[in-house]
Amino acid sequence: MKNNKGKNRDISRLNFLKNTSIIAAGLTFLPGLVSSKLRDSLLSSGLAAGNIIDYQIIIPTLVSSIEKQAAQQLQKYLSKLSVKTIPIAEEGKTTVINGIYLGETEYAKTNQINFNQLPEAGFIHKTVGDNFIIAGGSKKGLLFGVYDLLEGLGFRKYSTEDAAGPKTKTFDPGQGTKTYEPLVKYRTTSYSQMADQEYSDWHKLSSRDDWGLFVHTFNTLVPQQVYAKTHPEYYSLIDGKRQPGTQLCLSNPEVLKVLVESLKNKIQEKPTPTYWSVSQDDNDRYCQCDGCAALNEKYGKVPSGSIIYFVNKVAKEFPDKIISTLAYWYTRKAPKNIEIESNVNIMLCNIESTRQAPVFVTDPAFSNDLRDWGALSKDILIWDYNIQFTNYISPFPNLYTLKPNIKFYTDNQVKGLFMQANDEAAAEMALLRSYLICKLMWNPDADDKAIINEFLTGYFGAAAPFISQYIESMQESLVKSGMVLSIFGDPIHAKNSYLSAEMMQQYKQLFDKAEKAVSADPKLVQRVRTARLPIMYAEIQIGRTEIDTARSMFRKGSNAYILPKPEMKALVNRFADGCKLNKVKLVRERAGTPEHYRASYNRIFSNMEGMIKVKSFRKKIIPITSPNPKSKGLESLTDGIFASYESWQEADQNWVYYTGQHMDFILDLGAVMPVSSVNMDFLNPQAQPDWHLFALPKHVSYSISEDGNNYSEPVLINNPNNPNPLENPGIIKISILPFQATMNPGTKARYIKVHAESLLKTPSWHIRSGQDISIYCDQIVVK
Repeated sequence: MKNNKGKNRDISRLNFLKNTSIIAAGLTFLPGLVSSKLRDSLLSSGLAAGNIIDYQIIIPTLVSSIEKQAAQQLQKYLSKLSVKTIPIAEEGKTTVINGIYLGETEYAKTNQINFNQLPEAGFIHKTVGDNFIIAGGSKKGLLFGVYDLLEGLGFRKYSTEDAAGPKTKTFDPGQGTKTYEPLVKYRTTSYSQMADQEYSDWHKLSSRDDWGLFVHTFNTLVPQQVYAKTHPEYYSLIDGKRQPGTQLCLSNPEVLKVLVESLKNKIQEKPTPTYWSVSQDDNDRYCQCDGCAALNEKYGKVPSGSIIYFVNKVAKEFPDKIISTLAYWYTRKAPKNIEIESNVNIMLCNIESTRQAPVFVTDPAFSNDLRDWGALSKDILIWDYNIQFTNYISPFPNLYTLKPNIKFYTDNQVKGLFMQANDEAAAEMALLRSYLICKLMWNPDADDKAIINEFLTGYFGAAAPFISQYIESMQESLVKSGMVLSIFGDPIHAKNSYLSAEMMQQYKQLFDKAEKAVSADPKLVQRVRTARLPIMYAEIQIGRTEIDTARSMFRKGSNAYILPKPEMKALVNRFADGCKLNKVKLVRERAGTPEHYRASYNRIFSNMEGMIKVKSFRKKIIPITSPNPKSKGLESLTDGIFASYESWQEADQNWVYYTGQHMDFILDLGAVMPVSSVNMDFLNPQAQPDWHLFALPKHVSYSISEDGNNYSEPVLINNPNNPNPLENPGIIKISILPFQATMNPGTKARYIKVHAESLLKTPSWHIRSGQDISIYCDQIVVK
């Protein structure tokens, strides 16, 4: 780091000095950092007895903000071990008996610390006689060095709470100099605790502030809201039509000009970040025009050819920045016959890889792609996926794939990792997984089992052995079953594997024991209950797929009515309450609050309990058109089982759905009877209506007949909602829409003819324009 303290040092030191117990001279206590002649006798026994040793934290005369922060954090935690606050002293202003010298002190420089040669995130620990030096690189290396010292003393940061103190207060830094430099130069994850700066720094994570724009930026830089109508040629040509909202036409020179100018403006607004993403949006609708097709053909016959061609040109315009682009989905395979500019970063993603084993086992194609990209670029950042995105709170036994994956990446010269997760601290083993990922990114050779055991013991106390058994037994069950573990899976998929009825019973017993073991400690009890939420979630999701089994949500009542079990109703409420207590915002990616989840199941329970008043229950359905072959049959429209609307990614199996055609059938009530109302609820995609291949019907109509030959004029119920989220953002707030017809008093009927008007094909504004679209309904309810 260059010695330009005049500009970078904070000259307003007075308040800092006053607030950090700086003294001119004095006796202080620093456990562990004692004279070498005393170390053997005092560190192991005397420290525990509370002996006071003379130590101070020494900072440079012109202190920087990082040095100030490092001193404050060291003082904060060391003082937890002392009978008095450990003072911070300015170099040259005090008599130093024994000191910890932080940052660019003159003492460090005279002891051969070369700050210009320190890596950005690296640090040095050096023992000089009875003194200790911590020096760090140009970013947060010093802070990392302080936290590393605290870990050496036995402090552990398991969550965003203050670090847990050491049980044994001993520390031996040894003699000489130790230099620490991370093998992975850029390290980050996306758990919610990353937003806590102390947690992030403690675990030596890189800063997202290094990024000016972060992935999926084509529309950000060339927004369709600005250019779609005036310049549709800027966007993908697909099936002969330009489709704004998909990808950019990368062979169009005007697109390059517009994007470069847009990027210049953004860099002017925020000049500090190094990384700027120029990357595809999150869909696979790349341009098929002659120009783009020719580029892809020329550079390896893959869609990444036009991407690298385009990004190379952008990178030449910004030689002092790193231009990052995605190798993701349709661009995952590396191009050929092209060199990558030195300031282009490749963010390689393995979203397709399954997680029951390391990716080099489950996805050899990805292994080949990594090697191919490595031959073209020395700047590769892996975007890895570490949880089940469709079910944040669901059990996901991938803990033992994390180390081999990270080791595989670093063995293949990867220098950057983004281990994507979710931002729910109460998601399945989120704190443990976050802790483990951080440790392994800093040291890929670390012992993952030892890290897991350390976390469990430190965080769960006496409950740790039972939580450990839970993790291990689930892992063993997964391996034994041979099941594939998908990041877009569902606990229902594992109902005969690691979430079988037998295994679920075992897990529940282990959590009972865990809770009992810590029953005297309310904080630990709550931690165990939070860890139990995924088992509760899995029990609910699996339960709705069965009737009259030990784990089913439903049971058969009198007269063939199917009713929810009271204990399952209570379980849903306990789960939702537990999520709220833990401030869970979403139970799955992009949508689904705990209250939304609760409401979805309350709809099921109340409707099923009201079926005794429904005239259509178990009545005959006469098909006119047929559901999707993968759907439940039409007869289930009157079976009395309602569907959950909370799962938009993979719809509940109790929905009946039609794809690419209208829904048409006749309900036979069996006899002429009074009819006051007819209703059908249809499912709406709540997260990405412009992405998912289902939508609400345009309208639903009901015609009635007493003889099956002569039908009344249809009663038409229109859907008033524009399905285009760009024009109607509120569409995502609709979970289901009832299409209810209220009949005139005295109306009688035996037959009801139903027509639900589908869009049939996805509209022009849809990402997958022109594809078959589905409509979903669960019951026809006649009263």
